[in-house]
Amino acid sequence: MTRALRAAAAAGLVLAFVLALAGRGPADAEGLEASDLRVRSADPTAITFTARVNAPGGLQQAELVYRVLNPKEGDVGGAILREDFVAGQEYDVSVTLETRTAQRYIPIGSQFRYHWHFTASDGSSVVTEEESYLFLDGRYPWVSIRDGDVTVYYYGTNHTRAERVAQAARSAIADTEDLLQVTVPFPVRVMVWASEADGELAMRSRGIVFDELVRTGGQRVGSDLLFVFDATLDVVRHEAAHIVTSVAGDGPFTRIPSWLDEGTAVYMQNSQLNYDDAVAFAIAADRTIRLRNMESSSNNPNEVNLFYGQSWSVVDYMINEFGVQQFADLYRTVREGAATDGALQQVYGVDQDGLYNLWRVAKGLDPIDYAPRIEATAAPVAEGTRAPLAIPTSIGGSGGSTDREEATSTPTPAGESAAPAATAADEPEPTAMAASDDGGGSNTMIAIVIGLATLLIGGGLGGAAIYIARRPG
Repeated sequence: MTRALRAAAAAGLVLAFVLALAGRGPADAEGLEASDLRVRSADPTAITFTARVNAPGGLQQAELVYRVLNPKEGDVGGAILREDFVAGQEYDVSVTLETRTAQRYIPIGSQFRYHWHFTASDGSSVVTEEESYLFLDGRYPWVSIRDGDVTVYYYGTNHTRAERVAQAARSAIADTEDLLQVTVPFPVRVMVWASEADGELAMRSRGIVFDELVRTGGQRVGSDLLFVFDATLDVVRHEAAHIVTSVAGDGPFTRIPSWLDEGTAVYMQNSQLNYDDAVAFAIAADRTIRLRNMESSSNNPNEVNLFYGQSWSVVDYMINEFGVQQFADLYRTVREGAATDGALQQVYGVDQDGLYNLWRVAKGLDPIDYAPRIEATAAPVAEGTRAPLAIPTSIGGSGGSTDREEATSTPTPAGESAAPAATAADEPEPTAMAASDDGGGSNTMIAIVIGLATLLIGGGLGGAAIYIARRPG
């Protein structure tokens, strides 16, 4: 990109800031007048909206109405109401929207539309015109560059790195579109921090323990929005691929499983070396994870590399063994409303357990004889927005839950021996629990039966110390 283009891009972003911060023209009705509309954000935790209001008879209430744009799943918004005004004529009105709480997460880079509704004490009211605002981290002086439908926001002087990020994102989106036979119908924004530490306050937490032990290179935090903390080409390609997998596979009532989503994103990287060792070790020890246990992302830091690596290995097997067309058909079938097992049956003739066994055999492992599953039929229910997906670049441990052994311990941050701390939402930190090979639940019943039998035998022998052990899955 030429110096002139860089200057033009930076000037465009500065102009956007000026428009957001400059005073707007007045809106008035019967003496009630609103002007000087401004928006500011000191950091990723809150946005403050302000306005100057002239109300000769007094101001009764002020309401800020906002919405956050989401081009795929529909805009989400709300309103903030103030009614605490005292008698007067001129008012400097402000409301603050918290953006990073246990109940709400609005990521940096979100696009807002908002307007004010003011009501005077005499009942007259005025509504301001709808304004636009781009939520940026106020701690840094952001500039932007654009490459096709990808816009990269960054700070600092490393313009070359920003250009590489834009090119890598655009290339990865195009490559994944070709693989999944879809087109992303909206532009994409990429927020680039100089380091994970710089962006930590903006990041959506996966839990205190997970965040302590896993270094996050990037996140998809919206249908059209990516975070990058470690601006390597593979991190950018991975996160950009998630934009396409969501378009290709997520429908109104069904979502692609995490193993398929993450496996495709790792497949689109230029290199998968970070995960090769974890997969090779799990195969050698016959400690791979049942696919059905990988439908949701794992919050166990100790199994992150295996989760990503095995997901990629299964996807790589599917594409090489059955071809690109069937792989794209699987995404389309899920998007059109089929659950994961049903979609796999339609396209490949097997469910998740069947696919898992095909992959195991291809890797030199024996298939596992799973009990037949009884599927309940229920009306489809709309799902909430999936938590952002993150690509780890390193973890502070190894191992994890497998088909052969059930993991029941929750990792503790290095240097701490106390019980795991609660998450930001004040919920207990999730414990990684992998269902056993026989479908889950049978171990507990067997333990109960053994325990009762031991009690009866022990009572007949005059009493004895009782020890109930869970058998391996």
